[in-house]
Amino acid sequence: MRISRRHAEADQAVLAGADGDHGQRGTVGHDELALVAEAFEGSRSLFSLLASVRTRRMGLGYRSETGEAELFSWSSGHTVVQPEGPFHFASSAVPVPLSEVEEALLCWAALGPNGLALADIPVQGALAGMLHRRGRTVPSSSGDLGVDLFVVNDDGVFRYRPSPSPALPVEIGGPEDYGKVLSWYRDGRVRVLDHRPDIAWPGGPEGTHNVRPMGPGQYNLNRPGSTWFLPVGDVGLEWFNQLLVSYEWSGFYLQDPDSGDPAGCKDWIRPGFLEVGFPIPAFDELALMLHAGQAGCVVQNLRLACEALGLGAWTTGSYADDFVLGAYPEVSAGLGFVFKERDPASNPSATATCLGLPGVMEPVVVPSPRFPDAASAVRHVRRLRTDSGGVLADEPGASPDRGAPWRPGLVEEVLEDPRAHLSDWAEEAAIATVEYIVAKYGCCPASVSPVRAKLSVQAHHVDTAFYREFYAGAGEPVALTPEIVDHFATWHPGEADPTVGPAAGREEGPA
Repeated sequence: MRISRRHAEADQAVLAGADGDHGQRGTVGHDELALVAEAFEGSRSLFSLLASVRTRRMGLGYRSETGEAELFSWSSGHTVVQPEGPFHFASSAVPVPLSEVEEALLCWAALGPNGLALADIPVQGALAGMLHRRGRTVPSSSGDLGVDLFVVNDDGVFRYRPSPSPALPVEIGGPEDYGKVLSWYRDGRVRVLDHRPDIAWPGGPEGTHNVRPMGPGQYNLNRPGSTWFLPVGDVGLEWFNQLLVSYEWSGFYLQDPDSGDPAGCKDWIRPGFLEVGFPIPAFDELALMLHAGQAGCVVQNLRLACEALGLGAWTTGSYADDFVLGAYPEVSAGLGFVFKERDPASNPSATATCLGLPGVMEPVVVPSPRFPDAASAVRHVRRLRTDSGGVLADEPGASPDRGAPWRPGLVEEVLEDPRAHLSDWAEEAAIATVEYIVAKYGCCPASVSPVRAKLSVQAHHVDTAFYREFYAGAGEPVALTPEIVDHFATWHPGEADPTVGPAAGREEGPA
């Protein structure tokens, strides 16, 4: 790679400015920083990326409609066949995994730290509903940080959730901060599995022939060389926080969909408190939609970041996410999440209720090992806004403005305003409602799973031969951007370009 003077100066600035507080000294190399600088400074504009961004599903080492048997040794160990069809193609290239720098940039783009949330919510406009003051590259409902990123690659499965302390108003303000992207990637991951998950296509129950819980189009999902990014959401956290906010600010209460009666909260139904009923299933759906909005933002960030780097970004969601998480271990272990056994008679929507992954991701759901009863869950969610990092935390040692984004002096005024805090009555009403739901349905939330992982992106190095064979264009097909064609020269200096040569359909140009 040819490192420009600008990049070299950025390298020096980063290393000169790194200190013990950021933990970067000696951990990030010059060449790595030059690549990060290229991503921040050398990419096309957002609007130009939006014009060309596409889902490019065919990566190095992938296959399509060959009709040939293939052993999925990296996952299920099954021999599978995708029937032959018009897109008959078998990549002749050896899979090339994403580099550490590429994965670090994509993780940060997906939902990395980017500074303090502005929390520009009036106290009289439900500021009390906001949980955390740390901002990320994607928005989250009430600042709940309720979505984690799970990263699947050839080395296994990892959860990415860096947490800078203390958070700065803007985490990446210039070249001196580029090294954080790599440090957060290296320090902010927790290993979940030491291998790719067992979810291979088609993955149906024993004895079935046309059952594909991963969807008919997922033949190449989880392939060697790919990195699969799954936003996994704590829908339970969304649910419980919205219940508290609704009771405090909106005047809505949950009601039994069968009888229309208040769901355990009749003592608070009076003017100025709870006044209008909201069916429990509709409220469950609201929490699910809030999660889907966050996960969708993660997916779009990944698509645009891949477009900027010249990588394929396969956006997908046509699979059973409870299958991926591990709800059916007799068929596939998936990611190994634990699920609750529920009585079918009290589970009208036949929801597979996920209890999370112990020690890695434990959602807000009652009953569960972490939250055995309604009071423990409701009080935990209420307390988040005043715990360290919470938007209403009183942390005088954090900074002159107590770690909050507001001007000095305003934080005291906010903390002293009673409407900046949830009322005790709202907590009590919420606990009574959750107790009612658990008594009737066996758990809360009742009709949606507290963990979802439905939208995702698989990133890979594009097999340009596929697009040159099947797509038209004068010169390069329109599917291949300059960033894709030149990707290996830019991002893998010194490595052979597997998309160049007779087998790839593209000759090496002059040096």
